Amino acid sequence: MENPASRASRELSGGRARHGAHGPLVAGAVVAAALFAATAASGAQAPAQCIVDTLTAGFPPQWLGTHVGQITIDARNVAEGGGTARAILRGLHWPTQLRIASNELSFAPGDLVDSLEVLESVRRLRATQLFTDVLLEGRRCDGTTDFTVWTRDAWSLRADGRANGGDSRLSLAEVNLLGSARSLVLQVEDVNDRRSFNLGLVEPYLFNSRFRASGLLRTYTDGRSWNWSLRTREGSPRDPWRIVGLGQQARRFVNDSVATTLTDVTRRSEMLTVAKLVLLEPEAAWAIIGGVEHERSDIAVLRFKAALGRPDVRRQFVAPLIGINRRSMRFGAIDWLVPGQPRAELPLGLEGEVVVGYGLEANSRTDITHFDGWVGTTAMLRSTTVFTADLWASGYWNRDSVSNGNLRFLGAVYDRAWRGIWLLRGSFERLYNPDPDVFALTTVDPFLRTLAPNSRLAEIASSITLERSVHLYSSEGRWALDGALFSTYFDRHRLINSMAQTETNLHATIAGFGLRRILNQPTQAPIRLDVARVLYNSRTTRDRWFVVLSTAAWLSNDRTRSGARENAR
Repeated sequence: MENPASRASRELSGGRARHGAHGPLVAGAVVAAALFAATAASGAQAPAQCIVDTLTAGFPPQWLGTHVGQITIDARNVAEGGGTARAILRGLHWPTQLRIASNELSFAPGDLVDSLEVLESVRRLRATQLFTDVLLEGRRCDGTTDFTVWTRDAWSLRADGRANGGDSRLSLAEVNLLGSARSLVLQVEDVNDRRSFNLGLVEPYLFNSRFRASGLLRTYTDGRSWNWSLRTREGSPRDPWRIVGLGQQARRFVNDSVATTLTDVTRRSEMLTVAKLVLLEPEAAWAIIGGVEHERSDIAVLRFKAALGRPDVRRQFVAPLIGINRRSMRFGAIDWLVPGQPRAELPLGLEGEVVVGYGLEANSRTDITHFDGWVGTTAMLRSTTVFTADLWASGYWNRDSVSNGNLRFLGAVYDRAWRGIWLLRGSFERLYNPDPDVFALTTVDPFLRTLAPNSRLAEIASSITLERSVHLYSSEGRWALDGALFSTYFDRHRLINSMAQTETNLHATIAGFGLRRILNQPTQAPIRLDVARVLYNSRTTRDRWFVVLSTAAWLSNDRTRSGARENAR
């Protein structure tokens, strides 16, 4: 039996006649009409039986050609049933407000059932990552289909901690604040004697409109920075318009005459882009992008010895932006991430977004080109094998040279195995004359911070991982606990030690075992706990056992260009 205290529902109806204030007169007329109709229809066939079906990876054909009737939202808390532990979990989690699910539905009572609108609504609900289960049930009766949306809340309070020598990090995030779908993130970090406090907030339904807003404030001992974004919520690849506004400001200053170091950073940038749908094909939607960007960067970071780029950068320009966006309309389905899971959709095909800005750099009075792009693809090589590949590129072209450039590749193969999964993943990253306030690689694998905690910046980085996981426990097809054996080789060329300010090359082969909490949705990354040891390593690499708690890249993570990310965490 369902616990009434842990579930709620809302019914949306429209387009139907209701009895008004003319009680007896209207009621009598209705009864008379019903008797007349029954008499006239005597001997006719009985009414058609109602048909109930559930949306899985395919769309039930009996829903087509009908009109949307009543829509019911049936919500469940994070943990159902009895028991003290489950009661505590329910008490620590504020149930998601029913309006959140309603806001993501693009079909309403009285509409003609549109398979694309229904499918995209369910995809949006799953993409919020507020729910572990999203199920749509339809009951068709006499040309009308009543829908029930079943949801089960995901655990929304998340914590992360790390301690390694003198470095530490503590993060606490509530991604569904008071059941409103808002995110609040608090983070304290102390790395290389550089302390920071971060406060992030995301408002997915700004003033109950189509806009989504976010903000992030970082404070350091030597300054502060903040980022903000305002964008339209993405309904589907068929959205006729998409608007994105981003801004960033940073100010840091410290002058240590004893250590002969100087950090003087002033950054300000704003960008506004508008994407217009121009071509809708069966497999993809194409949009053109136009906009404008402004940047002012006055940076001087003087340190002893090693550096990858110039010690100072002066960059100021205003440039129009043009670009192109491709969104895939193809989807596949897999059912082997978690034992007993329902078939889960997976976006397939080629996707990407590339923008280019061209203007006049005010300090040097020369032309400058800013490029930023991402292209990725996902393919099902067979029903039990998924292949993903993504490429990111960004930087500035000025005076026949590239500055603050980044080229990054990530590819992986996921293959179903007996009671588990085989995983082969490779990554590569190359930096070109990075700005002096860039202190870390974009792709920082979880082992690098442990093996070389003071070395997060390198000119070239690459890694390859082979892993075999086995399902140890699963819960109702929603999630599974996997045990895994893995081996990783990684290499860093021109690695910069931020403490000793020395340059070196680092490589290592690691073997270990760990635990994975896998969810049944392909787009939700697992939480992993690894215990590993270095088997073969360079002289500068620590040779010992270590334990790492992290979230690794998964099937469809971080699939956007670098300059359009929502930096709120």
